[in-house]
Amino acid sequence: MNEQREITVQVRSGTGKGAAHKLRATGKIPGVVYGHGGEHLTIALDPLALRKAVDPARKRNTWFAVRIQEEGKADRVESCIIIDRQLDLVRDDILHVDFLRVDPQRELEVKLPLEFTGRAAGVAVGGTLKTMARQIRVAVKPGDIPTSFVIDVTPLEGGQTMRVRDVKFPSGRILDNGNLPLVLVEAAKAKKEEAPGEAGKKAAPGKAAPAKAAPAKAAAAPAKDAKKK
Repeated sequence: MNEQREITVQVRSGTGKGAAHKLRATGKIPGVVYGHGGEHLTIALDPLALRKAVDPARKRNTWFAVRIQEEGKADRVESCIIIDRQLDLVRDDILHVDFLRVDPQRELEVKLPLEFTGRAAGVAVGGTLKTMARQIRVAVKPGDIPTSFVIDVTPLEGGQTMRVRDVKFPSGRILDNGNLPLVLVEAAKAKKEEAPGEAGKKAAPGKAAPAKAAPAKAAAAPAKDAKKK
């Protein structure tokens, strides 16, 4: 169960880079709340409070109860998820955040990280497990968003591939193409067998190879001619 995490924001009137810069100087960051037929709101919020509110397991898939404070109006709570955010590339600070309104009773599209469990049968006999994807797209209700998409690889034999069509998602619907490969097991490489008779051709270990025969001596020089009578 994905429980809502609370965050409080304030509606602001200033827009543009100048207004955003001044807002950050006060320790807050700009953002927006929009979608689901509601009013487009420009907001300000505390980045430290946002980091604390984010579900450490679900991260970008955190389901928020956003309390909106606006001068002259009573507070109201919106059901939202973070659809986008801007980060400082050097300090990793949050610079801007976009909240999208969501209906708790309707599915929304999210990306879930893949988590592989078990030991594949093919790996147990020397094969190698190779992952082909890191995440999967699904349609799921906000309250049913899991922390990850778990895949049990235990049945995989050497040479087998598990694709999107081979897995199920009981909490919602899988949106990726059914042919997309997720994980495979490379079969163990068979040991190259020695050809029959090959071993006999090799010299026995510890014995020196026989020395080559010495070249035959040159033929004796012909005898000198006998003295003439």
